[in-house]
Amino acid sequence: MIDFTPKDLPQQWRCWPARERPLAGLLACALILLLAWSVLLATGDWMWGTLTLMGMFMALIGFFLPTDVLLSSDKIIVREPLRVRSMRWDSIQLCKDGGDALLFIQQSARRSRHGRMQAPLGRGDLAHKRKRAIEDLWQRFKLIQSHADQSI
Repeated sequence: MIDFTPKDLPQQWRCWPARERPLAGLLACALILLLAWSVLLATGDWMWGTLTLMGMFMALIGFFLPTDVLLSSDKIIVREPLRVRSMRWDSIQLCKDGGDALLFIQQSARRSRHGRMQAPLGRGDLAHKRKRAIEDLWQRFKLIQSHADQSI
């Protein structure tokens, strides 16, 4: 396979929302602790407060822990805190811009969550470069694929 990855664009990065927005992270921690404490007081059992604390942390694990994104010539890989997902460029039908992330939708999955993958971009100037890198790779792959289809 031909390697068409541009060398001047980022090929991998780490997004860590809690580190990028420390005030929001502090507020989220305070709200989780407040909720767990109120459940503990309401039930009178420390176990329910602990379960509430763990449940809220698990619900926000993508915010508190880092996510790694890796671009290659044939696929995009997203390493989230509890799973690793990848999607081949040739299976992507649609790429939607969501501000801090890009949403990829596979051709076979119109309404299924299995055929969707979110790639975080982070914040600031680097987000624009990362978005450009992903869109450039996807467009280059589509162009190469369309030329290959025409030559057959």
